[in-house]
Amino acid sequence: MSAALPIHRSSVHEAHFFEAATGGPSQRTIVFDLDGTLVDTAPDLAGSLNHCLSRIGLPPLPLEIVRPHAGHGAQAMLREAYRLAERPLGAEELAEQTACFLQHYEAHIAVESALFPGGIAALDRLSEAGLTLAICTNKTERLARRLLEEMELASRFPAICGADTFSARKPDPIHLFGTIEQAGGSASNALMVGDTNTDILAARAAGVPSILVLFGYDPGSEARSGATCSIERFSDLTPHLIDSLFEPRALRVQAV
Repeated sequence: MSAALPIHRSSVHEAHFFEAATGGPSQRTIVFDLDGTLVDTAPDLAGSLNHCLSRIGLPPLPLEIVRPHAGHGAQAMLREAYRLAERPLGAEELAEQTACFLQHYEAHIAVESALFPGGIAALDRLSEAGLTLAICTNKTERLARRLLEEMELASRFPAICGADTFSARKPDPIHLFGTIEQAGGSASNALMVGDTNTDILAARAAGVPSILVLFGYDPGSEARSGATCSIERFSDLTPHLIDSLFEPRALRVQAV
């Protein structure tokens, strides 16, 4: 890898590992968050948000304003838009606008959404190294599957698990444990790749290493300090990096 940017590391959270039902060691499972980590969905999410705002006579928000909130769900995006407009948002209107948002989004889910640069090469690289890939997202499972199917990516992931797949969602470790198990892996040989503190907290709670992508929507200070390591671009996500996260702590080399 030429001219790679520094990879930032912090200590690994030590916890008991949860083994999949098959028990014992398995090949490594790389679990990706979806929005803001693997796929830049912000343009289509912003389109749905602005569709809802236009219904009530509010001007559209530019993408750069929407992007930091794009990974937090429809209701969070609506609340922030109303806050910026200094307009109250009651429970009834929030429910109505959320339904409007989701209906529009499902119909326009992959118009402008695209993998972040280097994403396909990274997926190919990890698959060719024999790693199992999975998705653990706080999108609903149906929307996650629809997005990945329309982008012709679904077949790459034996497990696609959303906010409603299990009894709890990230940062609850149930979500991550279940995704790893569905993929046929075990938490003792898995890691999480994400862009927000929600992903990093889920990984810490499950006792698995985490990689924070700094090009995502919300790589805040808590996520940066809590992640096992962080990467500036997908070209940094290599089997060698992943192997290094499973070495004994004493053998890990701290980045300068």
